[in-house]
Amino acid sequence: MANSQGRLARAYLFLGPEGVGKWAAAIWVSQCHLCCADTPSRPCGRCDGCRRVFACTHPDWHALFPVRKATAEEDAEAYLAAKQADPFAVIRFPSRPNIGIDRIRELVGELNKTSVEGGPKVAIIVSADQMLDDAQSALLKSIEEPPPGAHFILTSSDASRILPTVRSRCQIIRFSPADSAVIAERLRREKGVDSEGADEVAELCGGGWGTALRLAEDAAQEWRRTAMAFWEKAFHVPPGLLMDEIERTFRRKGLDHLLQAFDVWALLLRRDCARAAGPPPILLPQDGAPIRDLETGWACWRILQNGRSTLWVNVLDRTAVSGTFLTLRSYLGCG
Repeated sequence: MANSQGRLARAYLFLGPEGVGKWAAAIWVSQCHLCCADTPSRPCGRCDGCRRVFACTHPDWHALFPVRKATAEEDAEAYLAAKQADPFAVIRFPSRPNIGIDRIRELVGELNKTSVEGGPKVAIIVSADQMLDDAQSALLKSIEEPPPGAHFILTSSDASRILPTVRSRCQIIRFSPADSAVIAERLRREKGVDSEGADEVAELCGGGWGTALRLAEDAAQEWRRTAMAFWEKAFHVPPGLLMDEIERTFRRKGLDHLLQAFDVWALLLRRDCARAAGPPPILLPQDGAPIRDLETGWACWRILQNGRSTLWVNVLDRTAVSGTFLTLRSYLGCG
């Protein structure tokens, strides 16, 4: 993680699935900067500096989270409390949060002040892909010319929504997803999830333990089944019935439910691609997407991911779903 001179970078971008441990790593790097132990092995994890970073109370440590404008202070407190309780926690709000330019300016203003304890200053920006474009542009100036002693750590699960100019100024650290078999075993052993449910959640979570815990909650199981049932019929009903089904299924569902549904559909698309790549003797019609070959599957994957990205735009949730599935059906020739 250090550069060729053995020094920590001025700006990092931690990329990886939600709940995979980027926050825990960001805390560790913060401790590397703010550890006050007189030892070559840093962070020590025991000194006053390390303890205060872990408790999120160090005066030269700052964190920004995506929040809703009307409840920004309460959201930030809830986000921080959840991360302190479980560094792998995945936090979502009922409506779309973001990081606006005013909060970036406020952060940069804090970093431009003299260090309280005379050492480095560290800023973590969680889910940096949820920064608005003008906020990213404002941050870019500070990454290019950091305030004295300031270090930035950005985390994200979607690099495509971070401006290329911002990405290029950061040292990128990629976090690989955990093996699904390991997650399934932990769910069975530690959370008492039955075998079938553990395997299903492990496949859907994208390799993030925090996401797996959320998906394993009782309330999430019924919704997973609903999303799976929708996929199975979405390519085999007339367009009018499809739109009725979208209205009935997604009318009162918020962002969190829609994100979970798109994750489920991504897994089912992978299954349908495996069918297309496998031996041909299956002659009976099958539910799911009629994938002809892997090239078709890859094109469908891009359509699905584009649809997921539109959820962060201020449009009706059902519009993102209908647009995605009408595009998929048209590409696959389903009418």
